[in-house]
Amino acid sequence: MTTVILSAASPEHPSLQAIAAFLESELRARAEQDIRSFELAQLELEYCHGDFECWAKTPGACRIHDAEQDIVRAIHDADRVVLLDPVTFGGHGYTLKRALDRMISLLLPQFRTRSALTHHPVRYEKPASWYALGYLPRADAQQTATFRALADANAINYLAPFVAAAVLDDAQREAWPDTIRAMLGSSERPGQEIRARAALREELLAAAAGALGAPLQTAKSAALLIGSAKIKGTSGSELMARALGARLERAGVVTRLHFATEFADDAEALATADAVARCDLFVLVTPLYGDGLPALATRALELVAKLRSAAHPSGRFSMLVNCGFPEPEHNRTALRIARHFADCAGYHWAGGLPLGGGGILNGKQPLDTQGGPAEHIKRALDLAAPALASGENVPREALIHMLKTPLPDPLYRLVGDLGFRYLLYRNGVRQRELRARPLDY
Repeated sequence: MTTVILSAASPEHPSLQAIAAFLESELRARAEQDIRSFELAQLELEYCHGDFECWAKTPGACRIHDAEQDIVRAIHDADRVVLLDPVTFGGHGYTLKRALDRMISLLLPQFRTRSALTHHPVRYEKPASWYALGYLPRADAQQTATFRALADANAINYLAPFVAAAVLDDAQREAWPDTIRAMLGSSERPGQEIRARAALREELLAAAAGALGAPLQTAKSAALLIGSAKIKGTSGSELMARALGARLERAGVVTRLHFATEFADDAEALATADAVARCDLFVLVTPLYGDGLPALATRALELVAKLRSAAHPSGRFSMLVNCGFPEPEHNRTALRIARHFADCAGYHWAGGLPLGGGGILNGKQPLDTQGGPAEHIKRALDLAAPALASGENVPREALIHMLKTPLPDPLYRLVGDLGFRYLLYRNGVRQRELRARPLDY
């Protein structure tokens, strides 16, 4: 059996390094000799630019040339993939997320239904099993549950035959070997606990609801962070952030927009994180990447959480997250990650707005000039902005409006499939190349 380990262990995480050693020891005890480990903290990896060129311009291949090419090829050849990193707000940290976001070249852009929701088909015939091994200094049942849910969601995404996840902590070091052994021996199938979409809707509603408590003081300042790494003026996240910002300004809140790409440079990242941390209200407006947040958005949250202290005022955090699938339920795990961030960073969780079918929006046209499928989004923002400005949570009515489906799911999937075929045509790529398998050669 061939195993690929994507490891974020580094000298600043000695416990993770010890876990990595236990992991490799257990793999060798199983007589596995074909083990390839990528030490992600030592690699210069770019973040995903979100342009989908690996689907529509160079199908099956990322245009960025760095170590990710070796990672993707190794995963293509593997029977098992193990992700190893610190649990970050219930999800993966920036170091690992950089690599994970750019694995979508292993998928096809078309839409198919499995585990009650729309997903992409896999590009290759032999997907690897999926294992996630996380570390927390202290046990945290809620973050552990989110980490397990994220592993299952990603295993469904990549059509993995088996999935398992475990979170280790320093209080139970003696149990590490047995826990790792049990994880590797798991026969759990991805999505086996998913019975129907209705249960996923309930999970989504629970994750999106604001935390209990009396309204806080009226917001005087707000930072809106656009999580998309696309070129400015082209993303659905940016147009929704600008529309929300305009509404907050009308409610008397001084609002500033920031972009995730500001977190690609260390010096600019720290300055931006400090500016965000000082605001009364922080709203992340982001696309969904692999059932979590994009790498740069994750880095932003990591830095803001570190900077939050008594020097900064108490504040509130909210998130608007949109996915390209028609079902907003895909956003449920990302919303749980957002809630964990709020707790870790000392924010009051003011609730979230999950959008499905975000691909229907024209990212180059202001939201308020768009009609039809955008109407429910504008109505949700009309209700959410004054509530957030006055220190309250996102109203449930705003959440219900955002959950409305812009098109019937089958029609959305059809339009999406045709849209990617049009992109191939526009890029001068033959239609048969859509399913190209460059790693088979």
